[in-house]
Amino acid sequence: MRLTFSYFQGPAEDMAGLVEGERKCSLCGRTDACFELDFAICTEFEDKDKEGKFGCVNCLKSGRFEFWHDTDIGVLDENGLTKVYNHSQIPPPDFHESAMTELRRTPQFVTWQQELWLTHCNDFMMYQGTWDPKDFYRHSPSGYGRALFYEMTDEWQNLWDESLPEGETKLIEWHATYYVFKCRHCGALKGNWDCD
Repeated sequence: MRLTFSYFQGPAEDMAGLVEGERKCSLCGRTDACFELDFAICTEFEDKDKEGKFGCVNCLKSGRFEFWHDTDIGVLDENGLTKVYNHSQIPPPDFHESAMTELRRTPQFVTWQQELWLTHCNDFMMYQGTWDPKDFYRHSPSGYGRALFYEMTDEWQNLWDESLPEGETKLIEWHATYYVFKCRHCGALKGNWDCD
């Protein structure tokens, strides 16, 4: 199944809360690909009544339910962006409301800890999926994966070197999951990682 959103270009299996197969939407009654509403922003149901309810892709895109997101410029929910964590930067004063609406109408991606959606060029970036070390080698113009990793990763850059076995020069695998984003405007690649 290929589901795409403006800010989510990764595989459907990376979408948090997407149920397997088709379900009957609890909002419009359509049978389609659906998300669990348990942790969604949905004013049509009380929080205590959302368990076991589903919302289809069309209802998500039209705003009948939405998702909150942790971003590098704050936590985004129905009230907008709020600086909650120390890692959050201050949102740019001219950050577009339409971008915030569009991201709330985008699925969260599956992580070990909690997602961290990245921004670039005064907009949210497009989630691309996860990469292993081999993907950095493959996507690096020079073939030097470590250089691309350092270029894409702003924090916790120690992952690459600490994962490289002593005496080895090429990293084959690591214990983490690396989440890749692409800028909608300039094409820059950025990412972050976590692990269990």
